[in-house]
Amino acid sequence: MAAVALGRRRLTFHHDVEVAAPRAATPQPAPASQPVTPLQDIRSRLGAAEAEVRLSGLRDWVAYGEADVSHRQPALDVLCETLRALPWPGTEVDRRWRMILQATLLAHLRPGPGFWLDCDLDLRHTTLVDFDLSHCRLRGARFDGTRFLGDTRFDQTAFLGDVTARGAFFARHVLFTGSVFARGLDLRRTAWRGNGELSGIHVAGPAALRGARFGGRADFTCARFGSDLDCSGTLFAGRAVFRRAWFAGDASFAGSWFRGREDFVEAVFGGESSFENTRFGHRVHAD
Repeated sequence: MAAVALGRRRLTFHHDVEVAAPRAATPQPAPASQPVTPLQDIRSRLGAAEAEVRLSGLRDWVAYGEADVSHRQPALDVLCETLRALPWPGTEVDRRWRMILQATLLAHLRPGPGFWLDCDLDLRHTTLVDFDLSHCRLRGARFDGTRFLGDTRFDQTAFLGDVTARGAFFARHVLFTGSVFARGLDLRRTAWRGNGELSGIHVAGPAALRGARFGGRADFTCARFGSDLDCSGTLFAGRAVFRRAWFAGDASFAGSWFRGREDFVEAVFGGESSFENTRFGHRVHAD
């Protein structure tokens, strides 16, 4: 009996213990929202659906870049992002907006009123229409995977940094006449549907055209290559002109295919040249 009573007391004691209620969680203050910077506000308005909002953003974009030299590169990056985000073909409003953005961008890269010195251009994987970068001055430029629709111009332009356009597509004619590349030029795997006019270009650093496809004429008359040129595996479907071209370093055309007529008359090779496994569709002119 005592054992039973003791057991009951234990049982009673066990159930008489007061269990503390769980404490309510202390409410945490909501994180403070980060203030929107002027450039973030401009970016948002440049991508708006309403034309009035877009134009007001563009006006403020110009004012932001003109206010301080340090603002210019970030402002250019925002405009390039806006161009990249535009759909293709998009609406008629989108197409007009693309042309406005291109014109605004190029106006600040061409010497004259409103010129922004020493800037880079990043337009990778962007659709550009009748893009005219002629007579501009800038540092480097990146056009990898970009589609150039309509005629494209880079003539008489000076690039102080590296220029890359790997895998770019040129739907019509392209002009590089008289352009200067102070460092390297990378045009590997580019596709040229029209004529490529590269006469008189000057490339101080390495130049790469490996795997490029020229559907029309490729004119390198009087071109100057100050370092090595890699033109291996390139297709020249039309006429390829290297008349009076100057190759200071090694020049490789190994594995290339000249389906049209080729012209190397008075070309100067300062380093080693390779035409191993190169195919010629017509008689070579190299007098």
